[in-house]
Amino acid sequence: MEEKEKVWNCESFLVCDKTITSTDAPFVRWLRSEGFSYGKANYHYGFFRNTCWVYVNITKKLFIFGMPGIPLMDYTGGHAITAREFQTIYKTLTGIYGKYEGKEVFVFDKERFDCEDFREN
Repeated sequence: MEEKEKVWNCESFLVCDKTITSTDAPFVRWLRSEGFSYGKANYHYGFFRNTCWVYVNITKKLFIFGMPGIPLMDYTGGHAITAREFQTIYKTLTGIYGKYEGKEVFVFDKERFDCEDFREN
């Protein structure tokens, strides 16, 4: 279990969609088209009948199918979200983080710590 936690870092989204009835479901196809891989190397089992949820890790670009009656890991927010909600989150995050690609962790524009200050409304 320790090795699995290192790979997933407990930052997965629990995504539910009634169409996830096979490994070729529309949402699973969409995940693959976005570069996500099936995390079977970390969880050695396949798709289970009567499941309509997957765990998706954005940082590692991995997903695994749910297992009835067994929570496989912690998930963001403590509740499942819909596939459409996940797409919204994913597209928003890739837009935000995309602008920082190739920059050091605290460089927002040209130099370290050059982020804007937070102001309450």
